[in-house]
Amino acid sequence: MKSPILFLLLLAVIPCSGQHKFRLTDPSDKVTVNIDVAECDTDCHGRATFSFTRKGDSKPFQVVRLPDTQIWLGDEGKPQANVTLLYDQQSAVNFDDFNFDGHEDVAICDGNKGGYGSPTYRVYLYSKRVNKYVYAPTFSKISRDDSLGMFEVDRKKKMLMRSSKDGCCWHRTEGFAVLGGQPKKIYEFTEDASKGGGDIVEIKTRRLVNGKWRTTIKHAKTAEYYKN
Repeated sequence: MKSPILFLLLLAVIPCSGQHKFRLTDPSDKVTVNIDVAECDTDCHGRATFSFTRKGDSKPFQVVRLPDTQIWLGDEGKPQANVTLLYDQQSAVNFDDFNFDGHEDVAICDGNKGGYGSPTYRVYLYSKRVNKYVYAPTFSKISRDDSLGMFEVDRKKKMLMRSSKDGCCWHRTEGFAVLGGQPKKIYEFTEDASKGGGDIVEIKTRRLVNGKWRTTIKHAKTAEYYKN
């Protein structure tokens, strides 16, 4: 039989598993988010439950369960929200009006399957008809493929902006408008310095105009272009 002291020492060095719970009240003016996630060390990951409660209510109006998530903890040890910085830690949840209908939507991190291990998101659009968030696969797809994390919302242009890259010298920004309730790519901007020994960068801009893509291509010296 192991001594009580040895048993306690073993417990101290063996990582404990179990649900880790967080409560977020600041990211949205309308709802509070409770997060239960399976594993936490420096970050959190694994199975997770996201519960959404309208402020002033005591019970959640919607619960979303995911088989996986990726949650970066901020300085206070809490999940981040509404942070979409490239090449940096991103959020567990992002609230914004993704389809520009005047209602707040939410995106929930479902792992890090994006470009270079970037987080990916399941987007849920708020439906006034059913009074809850509804999963939107076409919007969710924007954060997948080779996307570098959560897309940005350009409220002025009413576009969703996705960034991607391939190595050090190829970068692309894509813009999606919401047409008929669905995202449609209408803009593409590519910087390619991978040709010609890296001394020249090709700048290609494509815009969808009246159903047809219009392309302009320019070239510049790499050192001068990135200096500006």
